Formats: sequence, C-alpha cells, structure tokens
Amino acid sequence: MNNKMKKKRIVVAMSGGVDSSVVACLLKEQGFEVIGITLQLYKSNIEVTKKKSCCAGQDIYDAKEVARKINIPHYVLDYEEKFNDFVIKNFIDSYRNGETPIPCVQCNQYIKFSELLNTAKGYGADYLATGHYIKTKIQDNEISYFVADDKNKDQSYFLFQTRKKDMPFLKFPLGDFKKSETRELAIKYDIPVANKLESQDICFIPDGNYRNFLKKYAGLGEIGNIEDEHRNILGKHNGIENYTVGQRKHLNISTGEPLYVLKILKESNKIIVGKKSKLKSNSFILNNFNWLGRGNISEHSILKKVLIKVRARHIPVEGEVYLYDNKKNAKVILNDPAYGVAKGQGCVLYKQNGQLLGGGWIQ
Repeated sequence: MNNKMKKKRIVVAMSGGVDSSVVACLLKEQGFEVIGITLQLYKSNIEVTKKKSCCAGQDIYDAKEVARKINIPHYVLDYEEKFNDFVIKNFIDSYRNGETPIPCVQCNQYIKFSELLNTAKGYGADYLATGHYIKTKIQDNEISYFVADDKNKDQSYFLFQTRKKDMPFLKFPLGDFKKSETRELAIKYDIPVANKLESQDICFIPDGNYRNFLKKYAGLGEIGNIEDEHRNILGKHNGIENYTVGQRKHLNISTGEPLYVLKILKESNKIIVGKKSKLKSNSFILNNFNWLGRGNISEHSILKKVLIKVRARHIPVEGEVYLYDNKKNAKVILNDPAYGVAKGQGCVLYKQNGQLLGGGWIQ
C-alpha cells in the first residue's frame, strides 16, 4: 500500500466514558487506524457512593471493554507521577494560596495536550482525539475553535490554554453533536458504556469532597479570623483552603444578613466577608495569556467587543482586553460587572460568533 492510500493513524484518549468511547467508534467508522490510550492518573481508595462519580479502576476496565468490542488496540499508560506533579500539586498549592483552581484545565494543558500528544506522535499517529465538546472550523487555512452545538455540554472554556501550534494535531469529533445524540450513537454501536452515568466531580476526588481531600496535606487547616471590610472579627475559619470568593454557605457566622466571601488573604490568614454587592468586579488582571484566535496579535493589542467568561458556568459579558508585557498579561474591563471573580480561575474570551479566542488566569 503506498503512502497516499495509507490510513491516517489517530490516538483516542479513552477515559472509559461514553463520549470518548463514541469518538473511537466514529473515527474507526470513518476509516482511521484507531489506537485507544487510557491514562492511569491516580489511585483512589475512597469508596464511591455518588452515582455521578468516577472510579479509576472501573474507567480503565470500561475503556478496555470498548476497545475489545470495536477491535482496536488499547494501551494503559502510567501517568500518575506527571499528573501528581502538574495537576494535583497545583490544586493543593492553589488552595494554600487562597486561589480557586481548575484542575481540568491543568490536565488538558500539561497532560492530555502535551504529554499524551507527544506520546501519540511517538506511536506514529497523525492526530490525537478526545471526547471534548468543542467545534473545529477551518478559516483561511487556519484552524479555529468554536462553542459546541450542545451549549450545556460545551467545554471550550477548559481548552483556553491549548497551544496554537498543537491545534492541527487535535480532533474533537463531538462538537457538532448533542449529548443525547452521542448516547444514541453509543447504543447504535452497542458498546458496553452506552448507559454509563456521567462523571461530574474532580476525577481524583471521586466522592466530591475536596475539603476532606485537602486535610491529608501539611500546611493546611490553620485557624484564622473571619472579618468584615472594617476589620471587625466576626468569627474563626479552619483554613483558607475551605473557602472560595463568592461563597455564602458554611461561614459559621451570624450577623442577621447574608454575607459572602469577598477576599482570601493568604499572608494574614484572613477571610474577608461582606454584602453581595461588594462582589461586583468591572476590571481585573490576567497572567499567562494564551491567544488562539486567527493570525497573530501585537504586543499592545486591544481586543474590543469580546465576550468574556470568568468561570465555566458564567454567562459571558461583553468587554475589552488590553494586552501588555509582550502579550503575556492582560487587563480586562467588563461593560457590566461580574460577581465572584476569583483568583486562580480562568478568564476565557470569545468573539460574538462563538469563536474561542483564548484567555488567561485571573490574578
């Protein structure tokens, strides 16, 4: 068989869930030479009782069974050390520093679209595919990402740190599908995960209780003051890692009116609370800005009339973004204020037509 007739080889990151399993089926049906890879990222000794939690061992087994069903090679690779270094440690350190981390972005950035992509290339693959819901379009011979057709499943927010140079090697076949359609395909392909429930928790905390998870680590749990904006002490906290900006519940203080976490002060080990109106933010700073839009942008570019999300479920707000420090950092100004803008979260930018432009980390 000459090179022109040779099948394109594609590695599919198979998590053991419905989405990535359907991706493997679709790509095989389209004529690709499909290789399934499942990453062993962590071990969990927690007994999972929540139906929407994942379990590492079960997911690996499910991925193997799907690969066997559709007759593709499947490999389990041990990425525990790298996952611990790049994702879990960052997660812990972020809470130590009074930030609110997004481990899924870190995993995409450092594990799936860096380490795994390099592994896929080592297997001689032309592409790496995942089950993320995000649309891909070609515009003027350049790849662009767009919000998925299924807005409830859209995962473009979690891909804002994807490297532009890697975009030609990545495939996201589910961007045009509704989740219900993916389920229907799973039933059509008769794969064993067709009715598997969806995981909605952080994968390495399958019971969903991140506070219990953090208790295992040193340097956390230091008692400090909960204060109002005038530095009046209202109560005590049992560690800044137990709080996020915008939080209202579990403050254990009583003032006769609802109060929210406004600031988390690491240096003085304090939680500052106040009225909801004080949570409004019109401007903030980003670092590690990453551009995914068409072409290049200049050092002092101003991005006007862009749609801005400050967390995954945030309804985008229109605003402007001013780049500086050789495009590494940016200042964001919102036309309408957003509530609960938290340090450590991602700020993600879109064009009015839904194109993903990139983003950075809120400082």
